[in-house]
Amino acid sequence: MTTLPNLNRPLELKKRAIVIGASSGIGAALAQKLAATGYVVALLARREEELTAVCDHINATYPGMAHPYVHNVTDFAAVLFNPVAQSKFVHTVSAGYVTGAMFVLSISAYYLLKGRNLQFAKRSLTVAASFGLASALSVVVLGDESGYTASENQQMKVAAIEAEWHTVPAPAAFTLFGLPSMEERETQAAIRIPWALGLIATRSLDEQVPGIHDLVEQNKQRIRNGIEAHAALAAVRADRTNPEKQQAFLARRDDLGFGLLTLKYVDDPAKADESVIDKAAWSTVPNVPVLFFSFRVMVALGFFFIALFAWAFFLASKRKLENPRFLRIALWSLPLPWIAAELGWIVAEYGRQPWAIDGVLPTFLGVSSTSSAQVTGSLIGFVALYTTLAVFDVFLMRRMVKTGPEGLKLWPLPDAQQAHETQASAKENGHV
Repeated sequence: MTTLPNLNRPLELKKRAIVIGASSGIGAALAQKLAATGYVVALLARREEELTAVCDHINATYPGMAHPYVHNVTDFAAVLFNPVAQSKFVHTVSAGYVTGAMFVLSISAYYLLKGRNLQFAKRSLTVAASFGLASALSVVVLGDESGYTASENQQMKVAAIEAEWHTVPAPAAFTLFGLPSMEERETQAAIRIPWALGLIATRSLDEQVPGIHDLVEQNKQRIRNGIEAHAALAAVRADRTNPEKQQAFLARRDDLGFGLLTLKYVDDPAKADESVIDKAAWSTVPNVPVLFFSFRVMVALGFFFIALFAWAFFLASKRKLENPRFLRIALWSLPLPWIAAELGWIVAEYGRQPWAIDGVLPTFLGVSSTSSAQVTGSLIGFVALYTTLAVFDVFLMRRMVKTGPEGLKLWPLPDAQQAHETQASAKENGHV
Protein backbone atom coordinates (compact mmCIF):
# COMPACT_ATOMS: atom_id res chain seq x y z
CA MET A 1 0.00 0.00 0.00
CA THR A 2 1.38 3.42 -0.92
CA THR A 3 0.05 6.95 -1.06
CA LEU A 4 1.42 9.33 -3.68
CA PRO A 5 3.07 12.36 -2.04
CA ASN A 6 1.74 15.83 -2.78
CA LEU A 7 4.77 17.00 -4.72
CA ASN A 8 3.04 19.84 -6.59
CA ARG A 9 2.03 21.63 -3.38
CA PRO A 10 4.04 24.88 -2.90
CA LEU A 11 6.84 23.93 -0.57
CA GLU A 12 6.50 26.95 1.68
CA LEU A 13 2.84 26.32 2.54
CA LYS A 14 3.24 23.13 4.54
CA LYS A 15 5.70 21.80 7.06
CA ARG A 16 6.64 18.18 6.49
CA ALA A 17 7.84 15.35 8.71
CA ILE A 18 8.56 11.63 8.43
CA VAL A 19 7.90 9.32 11.37
CA ILE A 20 9.35 5.81 11.23
CA GLY A 21 7.73 3.12 13.34
CA ALA A 22 4.50 5.08 13.50
CA SER A 23 2.04 2.19 13.81
CA SER A 24 1.95 2.34 17.63
CA GLY A 25 3.48 3.72 20.79
CA ILE A 26 5.80 6.72 20.70
CA GLY A 27 5.80 6.85 16.89
CA ALA A 28 2.02 7.11 16.69
CA ALA A 29 1.92 9.70 19.48
CA LEU A 30 4.63 11.77 17.77
CA ALA A 31 2.76 11.67 14.46
CA GLN A 32 -0.40 12.86 16.23
CA LYS A 33 1.49 15.71 17.88
CA LEU A 34 3.14 16.80 14.63
CA ALA A 35 -0.17 16.81 12.77
CA ALA A 36 -1.68 18.91 15.56
CA THR A 37 1.08 21.52 15.13
CA GLY A 38 0.58 21.82 11.37
CA TYR A 39 2.92 19.20 9.90
CA VAL A 40 2.01 16.98 6.97
CA VAL A 41 3.26 13.65 8.25
CA ALA A 42 4.45 10.62 6.31
CA LEU A 43 4.03 7.57 8.55
CA LEU A 44 6.29 4.57 7.88
CA ALA A 45 5.84 1.14 9.47
CA ARG A 46 5.70 -2.59 8.71
CA ARG A 47 2.19 -3.39 9.96
CA GLU A 48 -0.42 -2.18 7.47
CA GLU A 49 -3.58 -2.53 9.57
CA GLU A 50 -2.19 -0.71 12.59
CA LEU A 51 -0.62 2.00 10.42
CA THR A 52 -3.87 2.58 8.54
CA ALA A 53 -5.75 2.86 11.84
CA VAL A 54 -3.31 5.48 13.13
CA CYS A 55 -3.59 7.49 9.90
CA ASP A 56 -7.38 7.32 9.92
CA HIS A 57 -7.43 8.50 13.52
CA ILE A 58 -5.16 11.47 12.73
CA ASN A 59 -7.01 12.40 9.52
CA ALA A 60 -10.36 12.29 11.35
CA THR A 61 -9.16 15.22 13.46
CA TYR A 62 -6.68 16.84 11.05
CA PRO A 63 -7.88 15.97 7.51
CA GLY A 64 -5.17 15.25 4.93
CA MET A 65 -2.29 15.60 7.38
CA ALA A 66 -1.25 11.92 7.62
CA HIS A 67 -0.09 9.65 4.78
CA PRO A 68 0.72 5.96 5.38
CA TYR A 69 3.66 4.12 3.77
CA VAL A 70 4.06 0.42 4.48
CA HIS A 71 7.67 -0.72 4.17
CA ASN A 72 9.40 -3.87 5.28
CA VAL A 73 12.68 -5.66 4.62
CA THR A 74 11.88 -8.59 2.35
CA ASP A 75 15.43 -9.84 1.79
CA PHE A 76 17.71 -9.34 4.79
CA ALA A 77 20.52 -11.26 3.09
CA ALA A 78 20.53 -8.70 0.27
CA VAL A 79 20.96 -5.94 2.86
CA LEU A 80 23.67 -7.82 4.75
CA PHE A 81 25.66 -8.78 1.66
CA ASN A 82 25.19 -5.55 -0.27
CA PRO A 83 28.62 -5.16 -1.98
CA VAL A 84 28.63 -1.38 -1.57
CA ALA A 85 27.83 -1.57 2.15
CA GLN A 86 30.36 -4.36 2.70
CA SER A 87 33.32 -2.52 1.20
CA LYS A 88 32.48 0.78 2.89
CA PHE A 89 31.82 -0.81 6.30
CA VAL A 90 35.05 -2.81 6.38
CA HIS A 91 36.98 0.15 4.96
CA THR A 92 35.71 2.35 7.79
CA VAL A 93 36.45 -0.27 10.45
CA SER A 94 39.98 -0.75 9.11
CA ALA A 95 40.52 3.02 9.23
CA GLY A 96 39.55 2.89 12.91
CA TYR A 97 42.11 0.14 13.47
CA VAL A 98 44.79 2.32 11.85
CA THR A 99 43.83 5.18 14.16
CA GLY A 100 44.16 2.97 17.24
CA ALA A 101 47.45 1.46 16.07
CA MET A 102 48.91 4.91 15.39
CA PHE A 103 47.91 6.07 18.86
CA VAL A 104 49.74 3.13 20.46
CA LEU A 105 52.74 3.61 18.14
CA SER A 106 53.01 7.32 18.93
CA ILE A 107 52.71 6.96 22.71
CA SER A 108 55.22 4.10 22.70
CA ALA A 109 57.60 6.31 20.69
CA TYR A 110 57.14 9.04 23.29
CA TYR A 111 58.20 6.71 26.09
CA LEU A 112 61.24 5.52 24.17
CA LEU A 113 62.30 9.10 23.43
CA LYS A 114 61.97 9.91 27.12
CA GLY A 115 63.79 6.72 28.18
CA ARG A 116 60.83 5.55 30.25
CA ASN A 117 59.02 2.21 30.41
CA LEU A 118 61.41 0.86 27.79
CA GLN A 119 60.36 -2.77 27.75
CA PHE A 120 56.69 -1.89 27.93
CA ALA A 121 57.06 0.63 25.10
CA LYS A 122 58.99 -1.79 22.89
CA ARG A 123 56.40 -4.52 23.30
CA SER A 124 53.45 -2.20 22.65
CA LEU A 125 55.21 -0.59 19.68
CA THR A 126 55.89 -4.00 18.15
CA VAL A 127 52.23 -4.95 18.46
CA ALA A 128 51.16 -1.59 16.99
CA ALA A 129 53.57 -1.99 14.08
CA SER A 130 52.29 -5.41 13.02
CA PHE A 131 48.62 -4.67 13.59
CA GLY A 132 48.90 -1.21 12.04
CA LEU A 133 50.65 -2.50 8.92
CA ALA A 134 47.93 -5.10 8.31
CA SER A 135 45.20 -2.50 8.92
CA ALA A 136 46.80 0.14 6.70
CA LEU A 137 47.15 -2.34 3.85
CA SER A 138 43.51 -3.38 4.21
CA VAL A 139 42.40 0.28 4.16
CA VAL A 140 44.09 0.80 0.80
CA VAL A 141 42.79 -2.47 -0.68
CA LEU A 142 39.23 -1.87 0.55
CA GLY A 143 39.41 1.77 -0.50
CA ASP A 144 40.19 0.58 -4.01
CA GLU A 145 37.15 -1.72 -3.86
CA SER A 146 34.99 1.15 -2.59
CA GLY A 147 36.19 3.31 -5.48
CA TYR A 148 35.35 0.58 -7.97
CA THR A 149 31.78 0.32 -6.68
CA ALA A 150 31.49 4.12 -6.78
CA SER A 151 32.51 4.10 -10.45
CA GLU A 152 29.43 1.94 -11.10
CA ASN A 153 26.94 3.69 -8.80
CA GLN A 154 28.21 7.29 -8.41
CA GLN A 155 29.85 8.20 -11.71
CA MET A 156 29.62 11.97 -11.14
CA LYS A 157 31.36 11.60 -7.79
CA VAL A 158 34.25 9.67 -9.39
CA ALA A 159 34.55 12.19 -12.23
CA ALA A 160 34.68 15.07 -9.71
CA ILE A 161 37.28 13.32 -7.52
CA GLU A 162 39.48 12.84 -10.58
CA ALA A 163 38.65 16.26 -12.11
CA GLU A 164 37.78 14.29 -15.25
CA TRP A 165 35.97 17.03 -17.17
CA HIS A 166 35.87 15.21 -20.49
CA THR A 167 35.45 11.58 -21.48
CA VAL A 168 38.71 10.39 -23.01
CA PRO A 169 39.55 7.18 -24.91
CA ALA A 170 40.07 4.16 -22.65
CA PRO A 171 42.03 3.56 -20.54
CA ALA A 172 41.85 6.98 -18.87
CA ALA A 173 44.89 8.57 -17.23
CA PHE A 174 45.01 9.30 -13.49
CA THR A 175 45.59 12.97 -12.62
CA LEU A 176 48.31 12.89 -9.97
CA PHE A 177 48.22 16.66 -9.51
CA GLY A 178 46.42 19.56 -11.08
CA LEU A 179 44.52 22.78 -10.47
CA PRO A 180 40.82 22.16 -11.24
CA SER A 181 38.64 25.21 -11.80
CA MET A 182 34.86 25.22 -11.39
CA GLU A 183 34.64 28.50 -13.34
CA GLU A 184 36.64 27.37 -16.38
CA ARG A 185 35.52 23.74 -16.00
CA GLU A 186 39.02 22.57 -16.80
CA THR A 187 42.09 21.32 -14.89
CA GLN A 188 45.27 23.34 -15.32
CA ALA A 189 48.87 22.15 -14.82
CA ALA A 190 47.74 18.53 -14.78
CA ILE A 191 50.30 15.79 -14.18
CA ARG A 192 48.86 12.49 -15.35
CA ILE A 193 49.78 8.82 -15.09
CA PRO A 194 48.70 7.02 -18.29
CA TRP A 195 46.14 4.22 -18.00
CA ALA A 196 46.00 4.34 -14.19
CA LEU A 197 42.46 5.72 -13.76
CA GLY A 198 41.01 3.29 -16.28
CA LEU A 199 42.57 0.35 -14.46
CA ILE A 200 41.49 1.60 -11.02
CA ALA A 201 37.93 2.68 -11.90
CA THR A 202 36.96 0.00 -14.42
CA ARG A 203 39.62 -2.71 -13.94
CA SER A 204 39.84 -2.97 -17.69
CA LEU A 205 41.68 -1.45 -20.66
CA ASP A 206 38.67 -0.84 -22.88
CA GLU A 207 36.00 0.75 -20.64
CA GLN A 208 35.71 4.52 -20.57
CA VAL A 209 35.40 6.65 -17.44
CA PRO A 210 32.59 9.18 -18.16
CA GLY A 211 33.64 12.81 -17.89
CA ILE A 212 31.74 15.58 -16.13
CA HIS A 213 30.54 17.30 -19.34
CA ASP A 214 29.07 14.06 -20.71
CA LEU A 215 27.40 13.24 -17.40
CA VAL A 216 25.88 16.73 -17.27
CA GLU A 217 24.42 16.20 -20.75
CA GLN A 218 22.93 12.89 -19.58
CA ASN A 219 21.46 14.62 -16.54
CA LYS A 220 19.84 17.28 -18.72
CA GLN A 221 17.80 14.57 -20.39
CA ARG A 222 16.96 13.02 -17.05
CA ILE A 223 15.78 16.43 -15.82
CA ARG A 224 13.51 16.73 -18.85
CA ASN A 225 12.15 13.27 -18.10
CA GLY A 226 11.73 14.25 -14.45
CA ILE A 227 9.71 17.31 -15.40
CA GLU A 228 7.40 15.06 -17.40
CA ALA A 229 7.23 12.64 -14.45
CA HIS A 230 6.21 15.52 -12.17
CA ALA A 231 3.40 16.49 -14.54
CA ALA A 232 2.35 12.84 -14.89
CA LEU A 233 2.22 12.51 -11.11
CA ALA A 234 -0.12 15.51 -10.90
CA ALA A 235 -2.35 13.88 -13.53
CA VAL A 236 -2.43 10.63 -11.53
CA ARG A 237 -3.37 12.52 -8.41
CA ALA A 238 -6.25 14.16 -10.23
CA ASP A 239 -7.50 10.82 -11.57
CA ARG A 240 -6.16 7.89 -9.55
CA THR A 241 -8.24 5.29 -11.39
CA ASN A 242 -6.88 6.01 -14.87
CA PRO A 243 -4.40 3.23 -15.79
CA GLU A 244 -2.95 5.15 -18.75
CA LYS A 245 -1.99 8.08 -16.55
CA GLN A 246 -0.49 5.72 -13.99
CA GLN A 247 1.53 4.00 -16.70
CA ALA A 248 2.76 7.36 -18.01
CA PHE A 249 4.05 8.22 -14.55
CA LEU A 250 5.63 4.80 -13.94
CA ALA A 251 7.53 5.07 -17.23
CA ARG A 252 9.32 8.21 -15.99
CA ARG A 253 9.30 7.90 -12.21
CA ASP A 254 12.99 6.95 -11.97
CA ASP A 255 13.87 10.47 -13.14
CA LEU A 256 11.40 12.33 -10.90
CA GLY A 257 14.17 13.37 -8.50
CA PHE A 258 16.07 15.05 -11.34
CA GLY A 259 12.97 17.04 -12.21
CA LEU A 260 12.79 18.24 -8.61
CA LEU A 261 16.23 19.86 -9.02
CA THR A 262 14.50 22.64 -10.98
CA LEU A 263 12.60 23.72 -7.83
CA LYS A 264 15.79 25.44 -6.73
CA TYR A 265 15.22 27.95 -9.55
CA VAL A 266 11.45 27.94 -10.25
CA ASP A 267 8.39 27.20 -8.10
CA ASP A 268 7.01 24.62 -10.57
CA PRO A 269 9.07 22.23 -12.74
CA ALA A 270 6.66 22.90 -15.62
CA LYS A 271 8.03 26.47 -15.77
CA ALA A 272 11.61 25.31 -16.28
CA ASP A 273 13.11 26.43 -19.61
CA GLU A 274 16.41 25.29 -21.12
CA SER A 275 18.43 27.79 -19.07
CA VAL A 276 16.92 26.41 -15.85
CA ILE A 277 17.55 22.85 -17.02
CA ASP A 278 21.18 23.78 -17.74
CA LYS A 279 21.61 25.26 -14.24
CA ALA A 280 19.95 22.25 -12.65
CA ALA A 281 22.17 19.84 -14.60
CA TRP A 282 25.37 21.62 -13.56
CA SER A 283 24.13 21.64 -9.97
CA THR A 284 24.66 17.85 -10.03
CA VAL A 285 28.43 18.48 -10.15
CA PRO A 286 29.89 18.59 -6.61
CA ASN A 287 32.74 20.93 -5.65
CA VAL A 288 35.55 19.51 -7.79
CA PRO A 289 38.58 21.23 -6.16
CA VAL A 290 37.47 20.19 -2.65
CA LEU A 291 37.02 16.56 -3.69
CA PHE A 292 40.15 16.49 -5.85
CA PHE A 293 42.54 17.68 -3.12
CA SER A 294 40.79 15.98 -0.20
CA PHE A 295 41.02 12.62 -1.94
CA ARG A 296 44.69 13.01 -2.83
CA VAL A 297 45.78 14.10 0.63
CA MET A 298 43.79 11.19 2.12
CA VAL A 299 45.42 8.67 -0.24
CA ALA A 300 48.89 10.13 0.38
CA LEU A 301 48.36 9.73 4.12
CA GLY A 302 47.22 6.13 3.56
CA PHE A 303 50.47 5.24 1.80
CA PHE A 304 52.45 7.14 4.45
CA PHE A 305 50.85 4.96 7.14
CA ILE A 306 51.88 1.82 5.25
CA ALA A 307 55.46 3.10 5.00
CA LEU A 308 55.62 4.14 8.66
CA PHE A 309 54.20 0.87 10.00
CA ALA A 310 56.47 -1.11 7.66
CA TRP A 311 59.46 0.85 8.97
CA ALA A 312 58.36 0.15 12.54
CA PHE A 313 57.90 -3.55 11.75
CA PHE A 314 61.39 -3.71 10.22
CA LEU A 315 63.00 -2.00 13.23
CA ALA A 316 61.09 -4.26 15.63
CA SER A 317 62.27 -7.37 13.78
CA LYS A 318 65.86 -6.09 13.98
CA ARG A 319 65.42 -5.09 17.64
CA LYS A 320 66.49 -1.52 16.82
CA LEU A 321 63.41 0.41 17.85
CA GLU A 322 65.38 3.16 19.59
CA ASN A 323 65.95 5.03 16.34
CA PRO A 324 65.57 8.76 17.13
CA ARG A 325 64.46 9.80 13.65
CA PHE A 326 61.82 7.08 13.45
CA LEU A 327 60.58 7.78 16.98
CA ARG A 328 60.15 11.50 16.32
CA ILE A 329 58.25 10.85 13.07
CA ALA A 330 56.06 8.28 14.84
CA LEU A 331 55.31 10.70 17.67
CA TRP A 332 54.30 13.60 15.41
CA SER A 333 52.18 11.31 13.22
CA LEU A 334 49.67 10.90 16.06
CA PRO A 335 46.92 13.19 14.60
CA LEU A 336 47.30 12.10 10.97
CA PRO A 337 44.78 9.19 11.01
CA TRP A 338 42.10 11.54 12.33
CA ILE A 339 42.86 13.99 9.53
CA ALA A 340 42.72 11.19 6.94
CA ALA A 341 39.38 9.96 8.31
CA GLU A 342 37.86 13.45 8.20
CA LEU A 343 39.06 13.90 4.62
CA GLY A 344 37.39 10.57 3.81
CA TRP A 345 34.08 11.83 5.17
CA ILE A 346 34.47 15.05 3.17
CA VAL A 347 34.93 12.97 0.02
CA ALA A 348 31.91 10.82 0.90
CA GLU A 349 29.51 13.64 1.85
CA TYR A 350 30.64 16.33 -0.60
CA GLY A 351 30.77 13.70 -3.32
CA ARG A 352 27.09 12.80 -3.09
CA GLN A 353 25.86 16.38 -3.46
CA PRO A 354 23.38 17.67 -4.48
CA TRP A 355 21.52 14.56 -3.26
CA ALA A 356 20.22 13.63 0.17
CA ILE A 357 19.06 10.37 -1.50
CA ASP A 358 21.00 9.80 -4.69
CA GLY A 359 18.83 10.53 -7.73
CA VAL A 360 15.67 10.76 -5.62
CA LEU A 361 15.70 13.64 -3.12
CA PRO A 362 17.77 16.82 -3.61
CA THR A 363 19.47 18.08 -0.45
CA PHE A 364 17.72 21.47 -0.56
CA LEU A 365 14.34 19.69 -0.42
CA GLY A 366 15.44 17.49 2.48
CA VAL A 367 15.61 20.35 4.94
CA SER A 368 13.05 20.77 7.71
CA SER A 369 11.09 23.89 8.53
CA THR A 370 13.26 24.54 11.59
CA SER A 371 14.20 28.21 11.85
CA SER A 372 17.78 29.40 11.39
CA ALA A 373 17.83 30.54 15.02
CA GLN A 374 16.94 27.03 16.21
CA VAL A 375 19.60 25.48 13.96
CA THR A 376 22.22 27.98 15.15
CA GLY A 377 21.30 27.42 18.78
CA SER A 378 21.47 23.63 18.54
CA LEU A 379 24.77 23.83 16.62
CA ILE A 380 26.29 26.10 19.27
CA GLY A 381 25.09 23.68 21.93
CA PHE A 382 26.65 20.67 20.20
CA VAL A 383 29.92 22.54 19.58
CA ALA A 384 30.10 23.66 23.20
CA LEU A 385 29.29 20.18 24.54
CA TYR A 386 31.76 18.28 22.38
CA THR A 387 34.47 20.92 22.76
CA THR A 388 34.16 20.53 26.53
CA LEU A 389 34.32 16.74 26.21
CA ALA A 390 37.37 17.06 23.90
CA VAL A 391 39.17 19.28 26.40
CA PHE A 392 38.55 16.83 29.24
CA ASP A 393 39.50 13.90 27.00
CA VAL A 394 42.82 15.46 25.99
CA PHE A 395 43.52 16.50 29.59
CA LEU A 396 42.90 13.00 30.94
CA MET A 397 44.85 11.27 28.17
CA ARG A 398 47.79 13.63 28.61
CA ARG A 399 47.82 13.01 32.36
CA MET A 400 47.66 9.24 31.87
CA VAL A 401 50.47 9.29 29.33
CA LYS A 402 52.69 11.45 31.54
CA THR A 403 51.99 9.24 34.55
CA GLY A 404 52.83 6.14 32.54
CA PRO A 405 52.35 2.46 33.36
CA GLU A 406 54.70 2.64 36.32
CA GLY A 407 52.82 5.54 37.92
CA LEU A 408 49.52 3.77 37.37
CA LYS A 409 51.03 0.53 38.67
CA LEU A 410 49.95 -1.24 35.49
CA TRP A 411 53.40 -2.62 34.78
CA PRO A 412 54.64 -4.00 38.11
CA LEU A 413 57.95 -5.83 37.73
CA PRO A 414 59.85 -7.49 40.60
CA ASP A 415 63.34 -6.09 41.11
CA ALA A 416 65.04 -9.19 39.70
CA GLN A 417 62.87 -9.20 36.58
CA GLN A 418 63.37 -5.48 36.14
CA ALA A 419 67.13 -5.87 36.32
CA HIS A 420 67.00 -8.74 33.83
CA GLU A 421 64.94 -6.75 31.32
CA THR A 422 67.16 -3.70 31.74
CA GLN A 423 70.22 -5.82 31.00
CA ALA A 424 68.47 -7.37 27.97
CA SER A 425 67.65 -3.89 26.68
CA ALA A 426 71.24 -2.82 27.05
CA LYS A 427 72.43 -5.85 25.04
CA GLU A 428 69.94 -5.08 22.28
CA ASN A 429 71.38 -1.59 21.92
CA GLY A 430 75.02 -2.68 22.06
CA HIS A 431 75.82 -1.16 25.43
CA VAL A 432 77.00 -4.47 26.96
